[in-house]
Amino acid sequence: MITSSIGAVNLQNYQKSLEKLTGFDQSNKTNKNAAAFGNYLDKAVSGVNQKLVSMDNATDNMISGKSSDLGNIMVKMTEAQLSMETAVQVRNKLLDAYNDIKNMQF
Repeated sequence: MITSSIGAVNLQNYQKSLEKLTGFDQSNKTNKNAAAFGNYLDKAVSGVNQKLVSMDNATDNMISGKSSDLGNIMVKMTEAQLSMETAVQVRNKLLDAYNDIKNMQF
């Protein structure tokens, strides 16, 4: 009985040392990675929203007569369109990856 508990403790110590050596030690990284991904996602969505708001403001200024630079408005529309299409494609890829993981058999 005593040897089995000593063996279990040694096994746990060995596992922890292997995790640290190989870089798979997730004890402290989980919260940091989750926060980093959340921050990245928040910045990306805010960027898309910023481009859409900029396009709306430029369009409103053109309609009201405050601005007559059609080229600038077209550039803002294209930027907003590309940002939205990119966000949709990233979302689709994330959903595909989630479904692949969900359908894995262990």
